[in-house]
Amino acid sequence: MASNLFLRIVVPTDFSECAEGAWALAKRVAGTVGSEVVLAHILVAPIVYGDPSGAADSTLQLFEQGRKWVEDELEKWASAARAEGTTVRTVVRTGSANEEIVNLATDERAELIIMGTHGRTGLNRLLLGSVADRVIRFSPCPVLTVRQPDE
Repeated sequence: MASNLFLRIVVPTDFSECAEGAWALAKRVAGTVGSEVVLAHILVAPIVYGDPSGAADSTLQLFEQGRKWVEDELEKWASAARAEGTTVRTVVRTGSANEEIVNLATDERAELIIMGTHGRTGLNRLLLGSVADRVIRFSPCPVLTVRQPDE
């Protein structure tokens, strides 16, 4: 039965164009099969060393401002989707993006992850790695990746 196909879909975003494409697809899938969507962003924890000049406090303040911006932006995306009838929750986690996406999917008992991929190749891929590749490798559920077409 189609309505039981995917009960919960995790959609991580970095707010890039390819993440927006993944979000658009996730809303269509969720609307078709009645899934709950968990819209998430993973923050990288700031590295703060003991610094007598107070730089550590400034770093933490900037991090909290960034977290607030992320929470607000996720809520904008979620509110628009809710207005269209999609069930959406937002989650912000801190850590390694690929590890936290896999952990979130596991914790949420997700049945699908839909995420954007930048589609880097060559030296860029070697140096930067691929969050999507690592999520695919370790995910507890299927992963659908969305890539923006080359221009």
